[in-house]
Amino acid sequence: MPVIATFFGIVIRMFYREYGVIHFHAEYQGEQATFTLDGEILAGNIRSRTARRLIKEWSLAHGAELEANWGRGRAGEPLERIIPLDSGKRMDVLPAVIRAEYCGEFKIRLVFNDGVEGTVDFADWLSGPVFEPLKDPDYFARFFIEGGTVAWPNDADIAPETLHERAKASAAA
Repeated sequence: MPVIATFFGIVIRMFYREYGVIHFHAEYQGEQATFTLDGEILAGNIRSRTARRLIKEWSLAHGAELEANWGRGRAGEPLERIIPLDSGKRMDVLPAVIRAEYCGEFKIRLVFNDGVEGTVDFADWLSGPVFEPLKDPDYFARFFIEGGTVAWPNDADIAPETLHERAKASAAA
């Protein structure tokens, strides 16, 4: 089954010689589902609400291309790749934390390799088993920089892209 798009770990495919309502297949973290052109699930399940939202956003933006690929697939013609959701927002440099300073409570002042600086409040992210130890302020303060992001001794971390966006927003506020 040809891959027609990939973005944020989501893989979008279409089969050749499909039938029924126009649809595509998406996979995210081992879960699979079939979606309509308006981004609604026909079959299967992807539990991540964020992944489902991104798939819907992508499908609504690329309905014409999906329809064209559907016709190609039914005719046995090669399918075309479709622009991924993030193509207009590609980063020239992957953001990486180069400096981090504890600011009290659950806040860390971050400096990135592209010059972005900002204080990020991690309190919203402290749910789930891996983040449970971080609710202790003394443990939270034991962070270090690893792999371009902030990490803790229990292997908890937050994606550097996510931290970068929060730092930019805090600097603008």
